[in-house]
Amino acid sequence: MSAPHAVAAIDLGATSGRVMLGVVDHGRIELVAAHRFENALVERKGHLCWDLEALWAEIRQGLAEARDLALVRGLPGLSSIGVDSWAVDYGLVGPDRLGVDGQPVLGSGTRIGEVIAYRDARTDGVADEVARRVSRERQFALTGIAQQPFNTLYQLAAEHRLAGLPPGSTALMVPDLIGYLLTGRRRTERTNASTTGMLVTDGEGWAPELLEAAGVDPALLAPLITPGEQLGTVLPALARELGIGEVPVIAVGSHDTASAVLAVPASGAGPVAYISSGTWSLIGLELSSPVLTEEAQEAGFTNEAGVGGNVRLLKNVAGMWLVSESIRQWEEDGAHIDLADLLDAAAAAPGDRFRIDPTDPDFLAPGRMADRVRAAATVISDEDRSPSTPAQIVRCVLESLAETYREELHTACHLAGVPLPERLHVVGGGSRNALLNRLTAEALGTEVVAGPMEATTLGNVALQCRALGAIPDGPGALRDLVRASVEVERFTPGV
Repeated sequence: MSAPHAVAAIDLGATSGRVMLGVVDHGRIELVAAHRFENALVERKGHLCWDLEALWAEIRQGLAEARDLALVRGLPGLSSIGVDSWAVDYGLVGPDRLGVDGQPVLGSGTRIGEVIAYRDARTDGVADEVARRVSRERQFALTGIAQQPFNTLYQLAAEHRLAGLPPGSTALMVPDLIGYLLTGRRRTERTNASTTGMLVTDGEGWAPELLEAAGVDPALLAPLITPGEQLGTVLPALARELGIGEVPVIAVGSHDTASAVLAVPASGAGPVAYISSGTWSLIGLELSSPVLTEEAQEAGFTNEAGVGGNVRLLKNVAGMWLVSESIRQWEEDGAHIDLADLLDAAAAAPGDRFRIDPTDPDFLAPGRMADRVRAAATVISDEDRSPSTPAQIVRCVLESLAETYREELHTACHLAGVPLPERLHVVGGGSRNALLNRLTAEALGTEVVAGPMEATTLGNVALQCRALGAIPDGPGALRDLVRASVEVERFTPGV
C-alpha cells in the first residue's frame, strides 16, 4: 500500500444523492459522508424530470466539504473524483463555443432542455414501434439488454428535440453529464452505455441498425471510456471556485449497480450471486460472458457490462420503491411513519396472507402506491380480503419480493447453466432491512450475506484508488480491500 489517499465519490440515486470522502490507508477504505441530499422528480413542461441545477449545486457543495474533511485529517486534499448514478437517462448538451484561438472552449456547451426521467410516460408504446423496425429478438441478440420501456434507445426514439439540435450536440448519460460539467470532456462510460439498449454485446461500439431505428445520428453519442481511465481534470474555474484543485476525474463503474457489484465482498471461484437492493432490486449473477439465448430474453433478463470485462446477468425488480412510495402516500395523508417501527410491525404481522407481483409494470409510476398494492394483492388466506394496515401492506411487499428473488435467482442459474451458489450477497440500502433478508434466506433456503450498505460508494472509491496506484492491480485485489473494510450480517435459513 502507498501513502493514504483521499478521493471523492459522487453517488446519485433515484431518490437521494451523496458526496462521500473515501480514505484508503493501511489496507482499508474508510467512508465519511461529506454531503447528503434529496433527489426528487419534478414536473416540467408536461414531463417528469430531474432537477439537474439542484443536483449540480449539491454536488459542488459536497466536493468542497469533502476537501475540507480531507484537510482536517491531515491529507493534502482530494486526489481524484469519480461519479456514478442510475442508468438509462441522459441530457442533451449543445456544442462548445469557439474561443479567440478558434478552438472549442471546454465545458462551454449549454444544456438543451430538461433531463427527462425514465419514469416519464413519453416512451409508452415506443418499444413496439422500434420492434417493427428491428425485431425484439434482433435487439436482444445485438445488445443482450432486456427491452424495458424506459431504455435509452426508446427514450431517444421518443425524443422530440433531436431534429432541432445544432451540429456538435451530444447526448450524455447522467454521470457522463456530471463528468462534462466537471471536466468539459464528453465521454460515455461503458457500464452505463451497456444499459442503453444500443451498445453491442462486446462493448466495442454502438449498433448502427438500432441507432437508425431510433432516428439517432451516431455523432450524437460521445466516444466510449472504460472504468479506470481518466476522463480529464477539473476545469480551472471550477477548481478555484471549490478550492479543490485541478484534480483528475476518473471513470468508475458509472452505472451504480456496476460499482455496487464490484464491492460485493465475495471470495473464491464461481459465479457471484447478488442483489443490489435499493429503489430497485437488481438480482443476478456475475459471469464472464453474456447469456443471449431466446430463453433468457423471454425471461426478461439483461446482460449489463461490469467493471473489468465481467457481465452482470440480472433482472430488475421494483424493490424498496414499493415501500418508500407507500410511506409517501401515508405521510401525505397525514400519518407520521417511522421506517424502523413500521418494519418491526411488519415482522410481527402474521405472514403468508397476501402476495403481489413486484415486477408488474403498474408499479413503475409514482403516486398512491399503498392503494395500488392493496388493489393488486392476491389473498392467500380465505379469511382475508386485502391488506388493510401499513404493517400488512409492507409484510405483503417484502414477502412478495423474497419469493420473487428466489424465482429469479433460480432462473438466472438455469439460464447460465450453473448451480445455485452457496450464498446470496445483498448490498446497498436494502441490506439493512433485516426482515427482508430473513425472508429471502427462508425463501431461497440458502445463506444471505448482507452488506455493505454503501456498496456503490465503496466500488467507486476502490476503483479510483486502483487507478491512482494506491492499491494493487492484481485479480481479486479490489474485493480483498472491500472485505477488509466492511462488516457483514449473515442470515441462515431456520435461524
